[in-house]
Order: sequence, then structure tokens, then C-alpha cells
Amino acid sequence: MIKHFFFSIAMMVFSASTQAQEFVWAPEFPVGSKLPPINAPDQNGNSLSLSDLSGPNGLVLVLSRSFDWCPYCIAQLQDLVEVAPEFKEIGLGVATMTYDSFEHLQAAESDYGTTFPLLRDEETRHFSAMGILNTEYEPGSRAYGIPYPGIFLLRPDGTIHAKFAEEDYRVRPAFDLVMEAAQTL
Repeated sequence: MIKHFFFSIAMMVFSASTQAQEFVWAPEFPVGSKLPPINAPDQNGNSLSLSDLSGPNGLVLVLSRSFDWCPYCIAQLQDLVEVAPEFKEIGLGVATMTYDSFEHLQAAESDYGTTFPLLRDEETRHFSAMGILNTEYEPGSRAYGIPYPGIFLLRPDGTIHAKFAEEDYRVRPAFDLVMEAAQTL
């Protein structure tokens, strides 16, 4: 009986650790595949494609929940504002995408001094196509339309060079890791 109890506990611990290792962000789009086409409006209403967003060496595309109400997204945006010049120096474009309204994106641009496009995913077309739409929220709820957050590092042709995400939305990948991967482009 005691052996069975300890075996059960061991299996639960093993199962929990295995589940944690199974997290794969944007599972339909592994490294080496192409991201679906993007054609999304920025904070000023300009429709931009991947080729518009990419620098000569590619693009850092940050997918966030909201720059209006999500403190983790806002902190990540502030960090991105600080490192964006470094990405641009090595020939990478920088952009973000949220479900936020134009008004919220314009406020984020003003409040945080962004110098890169803040894209709006109208009707969750892009998050759905990427397989990162957070399905925990129903249509009509305040958070419906948010993605599971993460970062794509893309080559100029839209091929995924690397991707970064954490299972817990409160934890965001460090931009140092993105920069390290960008050095291998």
C-alpha cells in the first residue's frame, strides 16, 4: 500500500514535469517554417506587411496581450523601447502586435516613446492563423482576442529563425536571448 502511494506520487511529479516540458508556443509554426502573411494596421492606421516591417536582416515581432491593461506587456514594451535601437543597428525591423484599439496603441506610442510599428490584430485574424489565440476567453469578454504572448525572430522572407515564449504569460523572454539568436542570422 505504501509502495503504491509513493509510486503514485512519483508518477504525478514526473507527469507534471513532463507536461511543463511539453509547452510549445505557436506549435504549427516551428523554426524553419514561414509565418503566415501579415497585413495589419499600425497605430496610425497604415496597413503593413512582413516586407514593410522587416529590416535587411529580418524582423523581431513581439506578440502581446494588451498595452492598455496588461502590466507584463507594458513592462515588456518598455524593455523593447530600450533595446529596439540595438536590433535596428544590426538590420532588424521591430514591431509589436496586440488586439488593442488604435486609441490604445496611439496612447502607448505617446506614453512609452515607441519608434516602431504597434500593429493591431483586427478580428484576431493573425493570432488565429498563428495558432496563438488565447482560447480561455469567450467572444464578448474584455480579454477576448488576446494571444498567448511570445516573440518571433524572422528572416527577411518571413521564415522563422527563432521563437521565444513562456508558458506563464507573466514571464516574458529576455531580449538578450533574442539578440543572441539574432547574431546567428
